Amino acid sequence: MKKNKAVCYVALVVFMLAFFLPYQGAEAFRVAMEREGAKITSSSGDCYQSSPGSPAPVQPLPSQPGTGQTGSGTGQYSYRYPTVDRSGSRSGGVYVPSAPETNPAPPPESPPAAQPPSTPSPQPSLPPAPSWLTVDEAKAFALLNEFRTKNNLPPLQIHNGLVQVARLKAQDIIDHNYFSHVSPTYGSISQMLRNAGIPFTRAAENLSKAGNVYQAHIQLEYSTKGHRQIMLNPNYKNVGIGVLPLKKTPGIIMVQIFTD
Repeated sequence: MKKNKAVCYVALVVFMLAFFLPYQGAEAFRVAMEREGAKITSSSGDCYQSSPGSPAPVQPLPSQPGTGQTGSGTGQYSYRYPTVDRSGSRSGGVYVPSAPETNPAPPPESPPAAQPPSTPSPQPSLPPAPSWLTVDEAKAFALLNEFRTKNNLPPLQIHNGLVQVARLKAQDIIDHNYFSHVSPTYGSISQMLRNAGIPFTRAAENLSKAGNVYQAHIQLEYSTKGHRQIMLNPNYKNVGIGVLPLKKTPGIIMVQIFTD
């Protein structure tokens, strides 16, 4: 009887060993995998350490959007490329040069500073034509002074005595049908000024015969250098202008007398 009990005990022990050993071995393997596959941290990112002889280290798949699960949660492993830092530093074991990969576009050139518009120098005001001038004489007076101010010269003042002498000379040219600075009746311009009692140290005369006052002015401005020099002489301060219509032909005769 005792022998039979011993055999039963031995069979029971063998049965229990055969039942428990596979489970403990699987559990031990799983625990070893968890222990040897424990997560470690390094500057290159996340990785998993495997036991000797195991496949090359792999990294878990990144989290899937909206699932909250990673590749490690399914027991599947996949390699994850290290993240490249574009800030110009060393990161993740990958060297990124400080210089950009492509040359940046040059900064746009700033537009030149706007310069304030230059203010033209104000022209001197022209003296008004007195009421005792005829329309043609007033027009000739204005044209003469505009010509002087454009050449940076002060305008001339109209002189009543000079106007009377200029009218007298214009009428004498019409009456005696000549065109000269010396009158057969009154002589030279200096003689005429002395006879009229007009003081002067220098004097000059311009004569022009044309279809109208404007044409007469242009003739004096561009005909000869001498006429232009008299009109633009800075030494002259006064002028007298006489304009009369011609008798035998259409047009006018204009006489300008200048004094200092």
